[in-house]
Amino acid sequence: MLFAIGLLASTVFWTQLGSLAWFGQLILFSFTVVLAFYLGSALTRAWLGFQVRQSLIESGEEDPDQHDMAGKEFFQSLAHTVHRLNRQQRVLLNGYEEEKRRLMSVESCLNGFVVEFTVTVHGHIYVDNADTSLERFFPVTRAQFIADWSVVLKHIDPKYHAPLRTVLSRPEAFPNRESVVFSELRRSGVEPRYFQLTVQREAKPAGVCMYAVCLDVSDLVLAKEQAESADRAKSEFLGTISHELRTPLNAIIGFSRLLEEQLKDPELRSDVRNISSSATSLHLILSDVLEYSRIQANGLKLEVSPFDLDAMVRQVHALNQNLAIKKNIEFSVVNDVGGPCLVFGDANRLRQVVQNLVSNALKFTDTGYVKLKLSTSAPSQGRVEVFLEVADSGIGISQGAIQKLFQRFSQGSREINRQYGGTGLGLAICKGLVELMGGRIDVSSEPGLGSVFTVSLNLSVARSLGSEKTVKPFEPAARALDVLVVDDHPINIKLLDRYLGKRGHRVARATGGIEAVRLCESQYFDLVLMDIDMPDMDGHEATRLIRASHTAASCHSFICALSGLSDDKNMALSAESGMNLHLTKPVSFEQLDQLIEELCQKPAPVH
Repeated sequence: MLFAIGLLASTVFWTQLGSLAWFGQLILFSFTVVLAFYLGSALTRAWLGFQVRQSLIESGEEDPDQHDMAGKEFFQSLAHTVHRLNRQQRVLLNGYEEEKRRLMSVESCLNGFVVEFTVTVHGHIYVDNADTSLERFFPVTRAQFIADWSVVLKHIDPKYHAPLRTVLSRPEAFPNRESVVFSELRRSGVEPRYFQLTVQREAKPAGVCMYAVCLDVSDLVLAKEQAESADRAKSEFLGTISHELRTPLNAIIGFSRLLEEQLKDPELRSDVRNISSSATSLHLILSDVLEYSRIQANGLKLEVSPFDLDAMVRQVHALNQNLAIKKNIEFSVVNDVGGPCLVFGDANRLRQVVQNLVSNALKFTDTGYVKLKLSTSAPSQGRVEVFLEVADSGIGISQGAIQKLFQRFSQGSREINRQYGGTGLGLAICKGLVELMGGRIDVSSEPGLGSVFTVSLNLSVARSLGSEKTVKPFEPAARALDVLVVDDHPINIKLLDRYLGKRGHRVARATGGIEAVRLCESQYFDLVLMDIDMPDMDGHEATRLIRASHTAASCHSFICALSGLSDDKNMALSAESGMNLHLTKPVSFEQLDQLIEELCQKPAPVH
């Protein structure tokens, strides 16, 4: 436009210049220059104003029509705008530097580093970015890592190479979040550091973009190992205590039973019965402690099978009826279902919970009643809500005591503990068992007005009970058995020798695993009662050697473990070693009578 105006002015000027006098020529020249200047200035101002307004719009300023440039001298407004934009630029730069400083501070405080990867559809890995904190943990530079990330692998334990490559080279964005723990190479005399790499995946057109955070978790791994070591030490301690306590308890209960059978004087028989009862109470306390430890360690597994809730409730009622009669307490059962209620669950554990609640209700009730109530909801989608309620008119519980009622080793007050006894573990075990079954236990109570405990469970409905084993009453042994008793404790050997001898069986003794293996090689035994914890060779190893020896006379004998340990791990070890049965000390004579009766039904072997 300026060029066109200048060209037009030049044409007019040169065409008219020759026909004018010198004064006219001067006036025309001056007019042309002034006109070109003003037109050029106006057009330049308009063009610059347009550009400035467009820049203001793009930078997010207010509407240019209402901008403070209106009505001001153009160049003053332009200078003001440039100054203001420079000031905003400085603010932005300062903000950028501040954020950069903060980010670097975070990176220096972060016990790890951040990396950005790209994985192509063919699984090729490229490093897009990595922070310099990488150099604090591995002897490689940032540039080396970006050029080839695999250089860091030579500083990582080789057993973690495959898991790392699998996580990093996954060409799809699923799973979008994944973690792997690895350690650096182990150096002599130096514990290796452990790292956790967590990647967040995001699908992009070029492949998968991964944002990875690698943290030093050595302290966490060390704490985990220490916790596991402490847990193993606790388990070993409980196992040792269990074995050492159950062994004398086994002797006290067993010899009391044998002595009671021999005595004729009723008063002496009553004294012996009190000894046996006290030992049994001590055994129950020990069992409570071990049971609670197993629940806390998640070492307790439920055995789910169909059972009748009504029958289970009535069994608990029958078991406690004599105590209720003795205390002159009304003890009733209410079944709102009106008949059998078949469900799937662990009948023994649920019976243990209900028995504990009923036992507590009878213990803390001196007059009045104890009521055991069973109710259920209508079945829905094959499941039913079960409510077991134990109500009593006993001493009741204060609101403050209710808050700590289900805590371990906790009772309502020291006076209650002195008057009624107990470990304070029963309700803690009940709570643990009910929660293990997926239910809850609630209590409502007021001092002097009694208590109501309610167990709520959601169980699957069963159609039938399936096959049930019938227990035959004890009868004298059909034939004499050859029995090998293996135990490093002479009292236990003497007890079983006396018990089996009185029933007409032939008993051999072994005080250790090595002697037991030698006897089983040369002699056949119908039954081997094998202790587990023995100094020379434990019962599991002895059983494995007996089973593995094809020349042993007793390689196919019935071997029963007698152990102070009843956890799932030790019972599984007994089964894996080749034992036919695992019984926990103190073993009741009824259990052994039943076992011997079953063995006597088998035909005698031909030697």
